[in-house]
Amino acid sequence: MPVPAESTPVKTETMQSARPVVAVLGEPGTRGALVKLLQDAGADVIVTAVPEQLREADGMVVTGGASSLEAYEDLKAKDAERVIGRRVAGGRPVLVAGAALSCLFDSVTVEHPQMGQVQVQCMGEWPGESVELSTRDLVPGVSTLRSSSDSALLKDLEGEAHFKSEHGVFEWAFDQSIEYIAPPAVTWTVTEPAYIAAVENGPLTAVQFCPVGSGELGADFMRRWVASLAVTGRLSSGSLSSGDSATAAGGN
Repeated sequence: MPVPAESTPVKTETMQSARPVVAVLGEPGTRGALVKLLQDAGADVIVTAVPEQLREADGMVVTGGASSLEAYEDLKAKDAERVIGRRVAGGRPVLVAGAALSCLFDSVTVEHPQMGQVQVQCMGEWPGESVELSTRDLVPGVSTLRSSSDSALLKDLEGEAHFKSEHGVFEWAFDQSIEYIAPPAVTWTVTEPAYIAAVENGPLTAVQFCPVGSGELGADFMRRWVASLAVTGRLSSGSLSSGDSATAAGGN
């Protein structure tokens, strides 16, 4: 009588137990504070400007400091505008934070010392114009949030968010009545006047505040976003060289 062969356990990393891989747009060795926040939230993180890695990661993060125009120039220089478009079209998560939020709207208007108001066309993911906060007698700072009832990432979060960007979008011009499109969830600042603090639109999430500088609110938000990512294995953290892994300390 033949003896049944013993089954050999196969070592596989299940998708359920694996951590999602998040690609942060930037140069390796930078974005250290943001990297730590993402790691603490449950992600494996790389900082990269390589389009293939940005496309294949489970999540992609784009940040900007104070200037929306500088953030947009950085996007274009790294060809990230096209990568974002491809990811969103394919339903793959992208998080845009800080001044880079303004780049997703139709335009950014700045005050030029010699030329007056200059309007720069941007990505146009959503209709609307981003203007300098100073034109509404506001300055960057902290604010509590008035989240949408449909928000999955910001609803019921407590605390204050820290805003560094010098620009803001004060009107939401998206047609929310289109029956076959789920309307984006829009969160506002509690300022006078209020401006957009976050937009959740399917795979594309954008927050005007700095997650790193927003304390427990920023950490809770990031935990929710990382938890929403599906682990696809398309970009394995184990396949990355040590030079690709993001472990350095630095700015956000």
